[in-house]
Amino acid sequence: MKISAKLTLLCALVGSISLSGAEITADNLAETPAAPAAAPKFSAAAEARVRALENFMTATKSRNRDERFSLFLEVLRDDPAAIPPRNYIRGMVDTRADARKIARPLLEISRANPNVPGLAALAGQMCYAANLPPAEYLDDIRGILDGVSEPDKLPDDEKNEYYNIIGAYSSALKQVRDYRTGTHYFESELDREASAYRSMLLRFAVDFEHFFSRYGKRDSRWFGLADSDRRAAEKRFEQLFTELESLEKDASPEELERNIDFYLSVGKPEAALRAAERLVKASQQPSNETRYAYVAIEAKQFDKIPPIVEKLSKIDGWKGVSQLISINSLIAQGKYDEAQKEIGQLKVPIARDEFTLKVLEAKKDYKAMRDELNAMEKRLSPGVDVDLANALRQLIVAEKLRDVELLNRVWKLLADTKQIESPDAANSVGYVAAELNVRLDEAAKLIEEAVKGEPDNYAYLDSMAWVLYRQGRYDEAQKYIDLALRASEQELARGVIYEHLGDILLARGKKAEALAAYREALDYAADDDFDPARVEAKCKKLE
Repeated sequence: MKISAKLTLLCALVGSISLSGAEITADNLAETPAAPAAAPKFSAAAEARVRALENFMTATKSRNRDERFSLFLEVLRDDPAAIPPRNYIRGMVDTRADARKIARPLLEISRANPNVPGLAALAGQMCYAANLPPAEYLDDIRGILDGVSEPDKLPDDEKNEYYNIIGAYSSALKQVRDYRTGTHYFESELDREASAYRSMLLRFAVDFEHFFSRYGKRDSRWFGLADSDRRAAEKRFEQLFTELESLEKDASPEELERNIDFYLSVGKPEAALRAAERLVKASQQPSNETRYAYVAIEAKQFDKIPPIVEKLSKIDGWKGVSQLISINSLIAQGKYDEAQKEIGQLKVPIARDEFTLKVLEAKKDYKAMRDELNAMEKRLSPGVDVDLANALRQLIVAEKLRDVELLNRVWKLLADTKQIESPDAANSVGYVAAELNVRLDEAAKLIEEAVKGEPDNYAYLDSMAWVLYRQGRYDEAQKYIDLALRASEQELARGVIYEHLGDILLARGKKAEALAAYREALDYAADDDFDPARVEAKCKKLE
């Protein structure tokens, strides 16, 4: 008889089944009808791989997320080098809560298998996504990085995982604001011959120094004899960025695209524009012209826009794109009347509505914005109860105008349609009520429900702190604002949170600490909801 299909599959997958005696073939099996043969014996490694395969197949069929996570972890315990379960895990993790289910188990598996870079990369990424205290995993990541003496010689797939480990290490150091450890690491790693690896590492180093040039410690060291972390990072960033841009002369169009995005992310729009110019010269496609135009807007080089708009408007299928470029340029220049005229020429109603709102928001004309949102609501299709996005924008307007009537109307609308059960809606309504100092008990209940659904959401925790502050419950507010700060360590939009911290500390009689919190808030002036002038005024009162 022939070997069964199942055994054939296992042989192929495991590759280490030990059978006693001479080599067994299908023919001599057929000729030996005597006593049944002993069951094949698997090595421990082979058994582990078979078990891993069975768990993997079960996991892919399961509809229970927790069971799938558990089974994929078992697969990695039995077969740490397996790539498919790592990819499945990455694809499944949508929230911080998801990451927390698997971060620590993955870290344990990685510790037991330090020679598997892909596993270490996944563990580091999940620890960061779970917002675990970096102290739990920083040493593990650094140990793996230091254990590879020649990373530039790794195979490409392992090298890519190694880059992921560097990224996780850099992010964790940013989170704990440890500039010195990170800058020393990158300095020592960059002390090597030119290679593709060194070029990638240079990019990591530029990003790291840029972060600390904005958020590093301001206090100088050694009694003023040494630069502060922030000043040292500013100098190092400029030095490294100059070197990075100099490598661009032979870049491919794909590399130029990546460079444009990276340059914009580290606050270098002029360099991004130079890269975009090279991209257009290398490949004069309409998409590249469009890319160039939007980078020019970022760089405030508005004189470059009209020729691009004219060129694109003459290409079939690109007239609409040319209109959007022109409108965005006019809004960025503050030419709102001209922008509104061009908005009126757009053929798509939704586009007209959205750009009209964009103009009004840029002008800070919240009364007109309220009227436009009301008009949009009336134009909803029959049978549509409420557009949640529209309602949330109306709440923003209610806050800006301190319009309690509008708040109450939107609140009722969301409650009647049960959309207030959405955590975002509940939090937004509750926060605006706290800002306007109305219906505080109801607002606290709404925000509490949002926090129950997402206990690690820093925006919800901040809202809870703020409504408690409004209720005069300052000690409880302190608890929640501390949680919000911990949950937002990886975020850059922390200006309002630090301002709220200052207000709470001040209410508790801690003036010096409140002043320090307000000064910290000013580092996050890019936060869209943050008003630096208001916080500067608070600082002056306490200085």
